[in-house]
Amino acid sequence: MLRDLLVHVDGSDGGRRRVKLAVGLAQRLDARLTGLHVTPAPDIEPLYRPSLVDAAVARAAEKLMQDARNAATIFHEETARVSPDTKWVEAAGDVVHGVCARARYADMVILGQYEQQDSPQRHPLPIAHSAVLKCGRPVLVVPETVETSVFSKVAIAWDSSREAVRAIHDALPLLRVAGSVDIVSMIVPTVEHDETDGASLSAHMAHHGINVAKDIVQVRTLDEHHALRQQIEHGHYDLLVMGAYSHPVWMEFIFGGPTESTLFSSKTPVLVSH
Repeated sequence: MLRDLLVHVDGSDGGRRRVKLAVGLAQRLDARLTGLHVTPAPDIEPLYRPSLVDAAVARAAEKLMQDARNAATIFHEETARVSPDTKWVEAAGDVVHGVCARARYADMVILGQYEQQDSPQRHPLPIAHSAVLKCGRPVLVVPETVETSVFSKVAIAWDSSREAVRAIHDALPLLRVAGSVDIVSMIVPTVEHDETDGASLSAHMAHHGINVAKDIVQVRTLDEHHALRQQIEHGHYDLLVMGAYSHPVWMEFIFGGPTESTLFSSKTPVLVSH
């Protein structure tokens, strides 16, 4: 069950749309919604003369404080007309650590696709990538332009991995309220596909009352992440459910892989579990 949702909020327009999506989900699932903003320490590039460092730090700190004020305003404005089962929390320090600490008391974490901490030199990846690996909860990664919480058409990226199994079971409450669910299987052309695997998954989800399509969408390809991205875009899905980092993280970071590629480029919300 998803009865406790956690959304990280920043002061941007994307942050407001993300809160709107979270509010809609909380209403559909009859869940409590906690809004969180984590303010990191001011981070400036090491290019300033010593005499200018203090002023640069002060400007960066003021900018961070303004973002925190904007985030709180957004959350309170967007939740003012819904049930009182909401909560606002503020923290300071490392953003990923702050999100993961609060995720201990949530069933799902909602993050922005490109939410960043500090300079790209120190933190090259958006916080969603690190949070997926560390928080121990399913993470819904929301592109900046998305605000609807009506996931009527859902795709499941299925490769039989432990991570995919975890993601599907974490997503069961969302799959139950979806209009339709497709299983999308990426198959390497040189590997013989087990037809009973997808059929068994379909039967399992049907026992949970999920409206899953009878036919499995099979895509034979050597370029898994590119083919998956194309399939999701052409299929006009509202949500993608997938396991995260079934390959070693360092390999995906250096050579690319389905998790990193999908989280960076997807125009559709992605629910990932690791």
